[in-house]
Amino acid sequence: MQEILSALDGLLPRASEHAATAVHGSGRYWSGPLDVQRLAVSGVGLAVAGAQQLARTMGHRDSVITARLPEVIAAFDSVSHLRLDGQSLPGFAPCSGFFPVSDGWLRTHANYPHHRERLFRALDITHDDALAPALAQLTGEQAESRIVAEGGIAARVATEQEWRADAASESGPWLELTPADIPVRVFDRDGSGASIRSSDSAGCPSSSVKGPFAAPRGTASLTPLAGVRVVSLTRVIAGPTATKFLAALGADVLRIDPPALPELLGQHLDTDSGVRCVSWDLADPARAEDLADALDAADVLLTGYRPGSLTDLGLAAASIRDRFPHLVHVELSAWEPSGPRGGQRGFDSIVQAATGIAQHYGARDEHGKWRPGALPVQALDHTAGYGMAAAACALLATGTAGHARVSLERTARALLDARTLRTAQDAHLSPATLTAPTDHGMLEYVPSPVRVHGARPPAEAPRCEHDGVRGPAAPARTA
Repeated sequence: MQEILSALDGLLPRASEHAATAVHGSGRYWSGPLDVQRLAVSGVGLAVAGAQQLARTMGHRDSVITARLPEVIAAFDSVSHLRLDGQSLPGFAPCSGFFPVSDGWLRTHANYPHHRERLFRALDITHDDALAPALAQLTGEQAESRIVAEGGIAARVATEQEWRADAASESGPWLELTPADIPVRVFDRDGSGASIRSSDSAGCPSSSVKGPFAAPRGTASLTPLAGVRVVSLTRVIAGPTATKFLAALGADVLRIDPPALPELLGQHLDTDSGVRCVSWDLADPARAEDLADALDAADVLLTGYRPGSLTDLGLAAASIRDRFPHLVHVELSAWEPSGPRGGQRGFDSIVQAATGIAQHYGARDEHGKWRPGALPVQALDHTAGYGMAAAACALLATGTAGHARVSLERTARALLDARTLRTAQDAHLSPATLTAPTDHGMLEYVPSPVRVHGARPPAEAPRCEHDGVRGPAAPARTA
């Protein structure tokens, strides 16, 4: 995946060389027609290369940041290794998956209650068992258009050739990077962690937090990004993968979720280790002011909602650039903006269906009927997340603010473009997990796959300062 490994070459010296050697180890852990392992290693390697340069720019000249292949593999499949009080979490919801339509197959996504409600409304059904019969009466195009028009999420299972015929003709770089001629603040901070608002207005305990961000956890050799402040308006794997990586290296991350749309419990526990999570209604002027103060004090903003959905809150990219020119702003979208699905909602599994990946992984079942398949893990999400972390670190390392963008669809293109023969598994994984007490029970989880001087950085459980995590458990895997 040379285009991923070289994504930072325009910003950082020898970035692709560092990215290509950052992940240590050998073996083949996944089989299939596409080289998912090389995609994973490339994404993590790029993030490590960006973090390495940022750490050195911040004064940690001797920092050696690396990753190990088995830990990368475990991280990409982390949610399937997640345990709460010894119990695994269930997989996709019943209405999320592949369903036959009159001319092929459709992939739906309804893990979140509001997406399930929109799916039902689009098809005029009232219960799970009615979904398959309703879809069987429609073509894939009819079903997708109805569901999308209602705000739901679905995609017709297409071949790679069909997708390429309709996709954006100018795909652009995998990671779009636009530096700005404005210095970042992280290198000028006195380390006090102070901000212009009180701790009470930020919704955080005054005994442990001063303003919207905590004081740096120190400059210990295992937390070389201590002092970097990140605000995350992201959810569902990609953005949280980025923040989990940054938090593991010592960055102070504040994740903000809307109270009306609580995160799934499994997703939160899997991806928010070391992250402080709050529930703010940003339509409330007081909370909007809290956000403005947090962004004023931050170094990085990560956004991952559907394009256009944050505009009314004053959080479109152009508005962010005007109001907070000191920020590094990294955007994630499901689809390429110039493509036919540019402004639509999407998830990893939906992008796999639309781009031909599901067709590549299709196989005949025990009855001899062909059905589409999926990648062994949600690799598009994870790889895009490491790309977000890499972009944030690289732009900060240059000392200037700027903007970056990555999409799941563009990540799918990188995987499909890197042609390979069918891979065969020759190694088996015994993941190294950590345990931590949480408000929900004893958590066993896979930490971020990053090491500093060969050692795991100190790990922290998620810090959820609200009761907004009440959804059903997260999906365990793509298939």
